[in-house]
Amino acid sequence: MNSTFYTFMTLAVGTCLPVMAAANGSLGKTLGSPFIATLLAFIVASCIITTLIAVTRTPLPSTSQFLSTNWRMWIGGVIIAMNILVFTIVPQKIGVGNTVTFFVAGQIVSSMLIESFGWLNYQPHPVNWARIGGVMLLITGVVLIKKF
Repeated sequence: MNSTFYTFMTLAVGTCLPVMAAANGSLGKTLGSPFIATLLAFIVASCIITTLIAVTRTPLPSTSQFLSTNWRMWIGGVIIAMNILVFTIVPQKIGVGNTVTFFVAGQIVSSMLIESFGWLNYQPHPVNWARIGGVMLLITGVVLIKKF
């Protein structure tokens, strides 16, 4: 698959983030607990992924593959849990638009830091004035869209 497919796939899933924020926020409010709502979201996600693994007959990793991992490779699970929990609590407090606005701004800044310093085994791509300007334009655009 080419980069165009991955670009559109990412864009499509990105359009779902506000839907997730609204749905999770409503679920947490209705159930009376953002923690229960988050747990249920993980159960639904686990069922879907388990089904995909079974349908695609994806082989399970070997013990040696598991043992060759390190803690940095598992931090994504912690981040996913924080993400779902925040999207369950915050929209009810500051609104879906504000939640997504701050989420996108955080993603932009974090992405630049990861690429700039070559963290998590990424090839360093130093920050320059053009990239800083691009980030400022993106964040400004998000703020303007939310404000007006």
